[in-house]
Amino acid sequence: MTKDKDAELKLKIGKNIRAARLNKNLTQADVCGDESELTIRQLARIENGQVLISLSKLLFLSQKLNYPVKDLVDIEKIEIPKRYLELKNKLIHSHTYGDEERIALQEEMFDEIYENFYDYLPEEEQLLVEVLQVQLDVFSSRDVTYGLTLLEEYFHQILKKKKYSYNDLLIINLYFLCCAIGLEDKTYFEELSKKVILYIDYSDSERVYILERILIGILIQVKTEDYLIYTKAFREITESTNNFQHKPAIYAFEAKYYLQVERDYKRCEQSYNKAIEFARMLNDETLVNNLLKEKETDLVT
Repeated sequence: MTKDKDAELKLKIGKNIRAARLNKNLTQADVCGDESELTIRQLARIENGQVLISLSKLLFLSQKLNYPVKDLVDIEKIEIPKRYLELKNKLIHSHTYGDEERIALQEEMFDEIYENFYDYLPEEEQLLVEVLQVQLDVFSSRDVTYGLTLLEEYFHQILKKKKYSYNDLLIINLYFLCCAIGLEDKTYFEELSKKVILYIDYSDSERVYILERILIGILIQVKTEDYLIYTKAFREITESTNNFQHKPAIYAFEAKYYLQVERDYKRCEQSYNKAIEFARMLNDETLVNNLLKEKETDLVT
């Protein structure tokens, strides 16, 4: 899709949505309600043709306005490039572990997305890219200020929900990352730690994967004596999905529990060995080296 056609499509969709709303004599506030699904600001941007509407927001507006989706937008004209999906998948499923080469590789992927795809993506995909970029910036710089703008705009909307979208989970993950690095306001940490496990859609493998990332963010911050509560849930998830990418993390947290809480050096060593074994199975030498260093530090007598 060319830039001109993309702009034309956004304007046409926005015009259709605005006309449908006005035909029902509804204000933007009437449509958005408590703003848990769509904020007034987001609707204004859609109606003004500033962003390409996402499918979830399109379905919400279709239902709210009692207007057929096909009359609001020609779905077939909204295409997401395969190369973008490939880059997105790599960014979501890769860990940097603070490794400079991996961080540089991710930055190259973001550069390609922003240069070639970002302007033509639906709003929800644009937000996803922004959240992933901010997560990398916060993690690599150890500076939470990079994440504050996104949290201020979307976080309170998420707190109102009982069902989380994929982007909601990414923003929750960003919140936990910021808490771990030094965010002063941790008011919602405990509440979200419990809610996110209860309200996740376990039939959606991609959302479950992000939940695994979130559990790591929680485990980093809870008391050591509570580790097994979360690693138990973590283990159940990985066994149901057969995704073993985070098995090393589970065993590493359990190793620290056995060392610091039970003072069981043998079980601690066994758990570290299993963590290292799984990291080797994943062919992740950076993770293997990190775990070996951590094991050596923890088991120094």
